[in-house]
Amino acid sequence: MSARDVIETLAILLAAGLVSELLAGLLRLPRMVVLLGAGVLLGPEALDALDLPLDSVGVQLLLTLGVSFILFHGGLGLYVSVLRPVALGVGLLAVPGVVVTALVTGSIAALAFDVPIEVGLLIGAVLAPTDPAILIPLFERLRVRPKVTQTIVAESALNDVTGAVLALALTAFVVENGGSLAAPLGEFVLDLVLSTALGAAFGIALALTLCTRRFGIWRESPVLAVLLVVAASYFTIDYAGGSGYLGAFLAGFIVGNMDELRLGMSTRREEEMRFLTGAATDIVVIFVFITLGASLPFDTIADEALPALATLAALILVARPLTVLLCLLPDRRGRWRREELVFLAWTRETGVVPAALVGVLVAEGVRQESELLTVVALAVVVTLLVQATTKAWLARRLGLEEPEPEERHRRASEPA
Repeated sequence: MSARDVIETLAILLAAGLVSELLAGLLRLPRMVVLLGAGVLLGPEALDALDLPLDSVGVQLLLTLGVSFILFHGGLGLYVSVLRPVALGVGLLAVPGVVVTALVTGSIAALAFDVPIEVGLLIGAVLAPTDPAILIPLFERLRVRPKVTQTIVAESALNDVTGAVLALALTAFVVENGGSLAAPLGEFVLDLVLSTALGAAFGIALALTLCTRRFGIWRESPVLAVLLVVAASYFTIDYAGGSGYLGAFLAGFIVGNMDELRLGMSTRREEEMRFLTGAATDIVVIFVFITLGASLPFDTIADEALPALATLAALILVARPLTVLLCLLPDRRGRWRREELVFLAWTRETGVVPAALVGVLVAEGVRQESELLTVVALAVVVTLLVQATTKAWLARRLGLEEPEPEERHRRASEPA
């Protein structure tokens, strides 16, 4: 691909993003839905203006560093004071919750696709994580109660590593046609600990270099420092065998809560960092969802559609509600209300990480490429069209929507 081709592709992506933004406002749809549709329209199956295969270098870079940047931005918007009471629930959703979802969904997938149970569990593991690339931008535009919003965002960032490592552990089992799962599961625990430790180390290092104290050597260049740390942490942690996604999220979370470490940051520089990371995240979201739309495998969807839809029905209507109940009912400190549990049970969007994971699994030698591609493609489309489009309505119906700032001010000024 020549420099001219790259520039042309970028121009098409940006133009499609701007038009999609306008249409999303007019149609009152989540912009990810419109962006996905734009990708389908511009892709090989329609206008053939974009050729963005998932295994190309540019797309892989987007799905690694781009999604890492989205996760950093998501972590930046979470606060310890809000998450502290619900920490147990988030932890249960992020680790055992993924296993429960994979077991339930995978069992149905094995029956629906008529494949061995280990292959069904692999499909369940790929679908198990909720997707931060969808949920972070979506909830930035919704006015849902902070406790619920931050729980959903934290879960989506943390359960990516669980789902990815679980899928890779099962891949070794499937490719080798049996054996023991003990070694891969032990590796899963090790990778989780490694990712957490290295991600926290990079986050603390970034916080120290951005603070107003004398060792804050990068306090005047916070955006460049963030770019360096996101890139360095991803490739360092990935090279060490952990999850660069989790590392990027933890770095953002630590920087967003520097006051908990008794570190100050220039208010002006902090506002600059948050504004520019938010703007960059918007651009990445445009690129990611148009790319996904252009890469949907329409040639395999027709043959595998019915078993894939049965699997998704089990995921959305059985596995997710069961997971939410099993993980959050024991969390007494979280004081979860029925309305909050219902909203969380309906939050099951699938997107970038499962799509990227399918490419990795196929490269590892998994032969069920058509089943994996079809179920993930339909999961992206169905969860966006069915769940993302109804989030605002459901939040209002359940009484979880926060008033506009002007409305809050008016209520506060009214006499008691």
